[in-house]
Amino acid sequence: MDTTNKTAVITGGASGIGAALAAAIQSRGGQAIIVDIDGEAAEAKAAELGDGVSAMACDVSDVAAVEAMAEAAWPKLGGVDLVFANAGLGVGRPLLKATEAEFDITLNVNLKGVWATAKAFATRMIANDRGGHICLTGSEHSLGLQHPGNGFYTAAKHGVLALGDVFRAELPETIGMSVLCPGLTATGIGETSVKAAGLDAPNLQRAAMVQAVMAAGKPASEVAAETLAAIERGDFLIMTECSAYAAAERRADEVKAAFAAQAPMGGADEMKYHVDTVVAKLRGKAT
Repeated sequence: MDTTNKTAVITGGASGIGAALAAAIQSRGGQAIIVDIDGEAAEAKAAELGDGVSAMACDVSDVAAVEAMAEAAWPKLGGVDLVFANAGLGVGRPLLKATEAEFDITLNVNLKGVWATAKAFATRMIANDRGGHICLTGSEHSLGLQHPGNGFYTAAKHGVLALGDVFRAELPETIGMSVLCPGLTATGIGETSVKAAGLDAPNLQRAAMVQAVMAAGKPASEVAAETLAAIERGDFLIMTECSAYAAAERRADEVKAAFAAQAPMGGADEMKYHVDTVVAKLRGKAT
């Protein structure tokens, strides 16, 4: 899909990758609505970017709020071509030290919010017989274990990849689907996550280290440019950092080894218990 002169809605757009995507859309002659839980930050970023960029406040973990946002954004842009379900947060903590509140906010924003955003706009694209492209922001954590210490975030980002896979199978061909899996990117997710989550901040020493690590990441503007290029190619998976490959390869190798040892392929009945096979047999009997 050509990404020039397009309309776009970008959640989590007040900073980081979202803000960079808004700037990239604008530079291509398009219009963008920056959506963020921090309405003031969204307004400030829209004012900074200028013509063609506006702002809306929305908590994507609230499905009704996402629906209301989509209902307002659609006529404001005269229809939406590109949707970036990008809002996310990360409250890093080992699983045995994590809390229920941290689980809820991480999964609600990073997983439910992505589903709600994609659903709201895909439904409107279909109802208005309008093609488009939806990009879900996953992570290198979608691909395998990158490092311990952020289990809820890793689980949520695995889920985002799964949502993208199913959306891709269920949506009409006129609506493209991608999952962005960026590696370390220079964003302020450490600071914005604590504020958005309304949870206790981590200790100052750890917070300073997180900020330093994030600052050393790939520029968000480069990730945004690579994302739009991938959408134009029609890519489903969007990779921006090759260091994530090692974890993906370990996962793939482990899956292959498990099948080879426990349930090897090649037998006459290898698809006997596949759902499609069972359904076909049941339909045949019903006929």
